[in-house]
Amino acid sequence: MKSGESPADIPVVILAGGELVDLQGRRQPKACVLVAGRPMLAHVVDHYWRYGFRRFLVCSGAGHQQVVEMANNERKRLEGEGGEMDVVFTGESAGTAQRLREAFRLLPNDRTVAVSYVDIISDVDLAAVLGTHVAEAGAVTLTAVNLPTRFKPLGVNLFSARVRGLATKPITEDTLVSGGYYFVNRNQFAEVVHDWENQERFEQETLPALAASAALFYHKHDGYWQPIDSGRDARMAEQYVGTRE
Repeated sequence: MKSGESPADIPVVILAGGELVDLQGRRQPKACVLVAGRPMLAHVVDHYWRYGFRRFLVCSGAGHQQVVEMANNERKRLEGEGGEMDVVFTGESAGTAQRLREAFRLLPNDRTVAVSYVDIISDVDLAAVLGTHVAEAGAVTLTAVNLPTRFKPLGVNLFSARVRGLATKPITEDTLVSGGYYFVNRNQFAEVVHDWENQERFEQETLPALAASAALFYHKHDGYWQPIDSGRDARMAEQYVGTRE
């Protein structure tokens, strides 16, 4: 890449500080939710690992001790394969921008940082997203995905009550949303985001400010993408993980 940085040089910040969820018979952080027998944190780390990323910083919040205990196994595995992982407590109720600020403080010498949520199973091509980020040279590049819905849209006739058919895929293909995978150019970011120290929410405050400054870019992903917000979501993701393995 023209930036001179390989994935192994770029730290991955995993935002794992959301509220506890009632899933799988207990109240737990999403990082600990099991999909196909493995915690979500492991799935996210494995995704980045396949693309050559080797450094991980997990920003935890509620349920911090549960995350630490679960992450110890992952850390041992990564260290045995040349990787590294740290878990940092970033507050019980801090916003995503606040957690990301703490991560930036702990990574003062890294020009490019990858950012991800801990509750997504996907086949996003991270090399392609990074390629777009390098090519556009903006402050932040996000991964855009089609708006998912559990319902299949109907095809209807405007002047009758007859249904023409049902969509083959339960997604809204003309509406894009942020898919939760980001690359940040720290130098560009600092030049554009002037109120960073006072911001609390990355998607609601920071990203709109970047867009208004023409410093936010996107890479469109058309493949699999499943956020884990419920037991149903976890079961759906298990089916996908089963076909991939």
